[in-house]
Amino acid sequence: MLNIDTSAFHDYDIRGIYPNQINEKFYYHLGKAVAKYIKKGLISVGHDNRLSSPSLTKSLIKGLRDYGLNVVFLGQISTEMNYFASGKYGFAASIIVSASHNPPQYNGMKAVLKGAIPLRGDFGLDKIKKLINQNIPPASKRGKLVKKNIFNNWIKHALTFINKDKLKPLKVVVDAGNGMGGPAWLAMKKILPLEIIPLYCQPDGHFPHHIADPLKDENTRDLQQMVVNKKADLGIALDGDADRMFLIDEKGKKVSGSNTLALLTDYFIRVKKIKGVYMYNVICGRIIKKIIEKNGGIAYRTRVGHSYIKEDMRHFHGVLAGEHSGHYYFGKNYNADSSLIAGLITLQILSETNKSLSELIAQYNIYPVSGEINFEVSNRKKAINQLKEKFGPETKSIDNLDGFTFWFKNYWFNIRLSNTQPLMRLNMEADNKQILDRKLKKIIAFIKTIGGKRE
Repeated sequence: MLNIDTSAFHDYDIRGIYPNQINEKFYYHLGKAVAKYIKKGLISVGHDNRLSSPSLTKSLIKGLRDYGLNVVFLGQISTEMNYFASGKYGFAASIIVSASHNPPQYNGMKAVLKGAIPLRGDFGLDKIKKLINQNIPPASKRGKLVKKNIFNNWIKHALTFINKDKLKPLKVVVDAGNGMGGPAWLAMKKILPLEIIPLYCQPDGHFPHHIADPLKDENTRDLQQMVVNKKADLGIALDGDADRMFLIDEKGKKVSGSNTLALLTDYFIRVKKIKGVYMYNVICGRIIKKIIEKNGGIAYRTRVGHSYIKEDMRHFHGVLAGEHSGHYYFGKNYNADSSLIAGLITLQILSETNKSLSELIAQYNIYPVSGEINFEVSNRKKAINQLKEKFGPETKSIDNLDGFTFWFKNYWFNIRLSNTQPLMRLNMEADNKQILDRKLKKIIAFIKTIGGKRE
């Protein structure tokens, strides 16, 4: 048995600090472990722009080939391109070396099976975690390596989601955070009749301007300022591996993931008349369900996390799904999430209306929300039981689809435990701001009395 640290394995992916938690040795044995798990077939491998990604990818490929599997090297790609590669070309597995929106010192891996089916902690990753510490012997015949560039085909695929001839000459600022979403939008600048103003669109593994995580408000301030200064119609903020997107309206205000999902859902189901199953995770606002059911769709509430949502999308043949964190999934995109497709469809919506983005969003922005509030809690399970004892008698119901959601007459709140940190996450929505402020204050105060420390 080898003595390899496996603390970088998480529920949805592998992610850790380089070179302490993960390094070239780790990735070599990871390659052999993945190969033994997959057993046979062609494997595609790509990587993001992090400084450690090329050498880690080289070690990963060496491990795959030493076990005897043939590899298609896709070069520098985004996560949305990794999903496209899996769905389009049917590789036995498609892997990207990436740490998504984490700071520069991190790296990791996301892997999907044929059809963009994600590996996760209880499906594949658990077995790979055990295999990585086995001294797996090399195959008698080493696997082959070929290179393939899928960028142009990815761009063509993304453009099938819109009618570019109907786009108006909108002015849009795109902040890629020096991550992997920039090249695609720079390509769109040459293709579409738009005024695209790139902001940090050149991939740079140092991430010199801000961390490529648009969920955090401090990382969208430059974009918000640029939208206002340039009098743009909107701004688009991407995360490091380009599977998440947040919108900035023409006034420089950030649009929530729930309201962006409402905009997309309303367009698909009411304007385009696409009936079927529409999905949203447990943190998304009630407006989503109202839009779906009002227009004859089937509303389905899911757990948080891309692997669970993709599974539900496949099972129920979902049309569209989304998360509060800026992930948007499309049935015709192999059930996978894509920031580029979500951004393009938003531009199509704006082009087909005579309204500004702020006007469009206003119709969905009717329920005030708390945003996600994190608490450090030493005994999280005990804390949840105390919350149930305290607030349970007042509720209409409590469900445990993902964490616990407490439903009241005029508000709800959800408590979830972080999979990677000793944190308890609180999200809340109410009928009006007065109720939100009053009830939120009460809940936060109680969590503090049971030992919760606000992050």
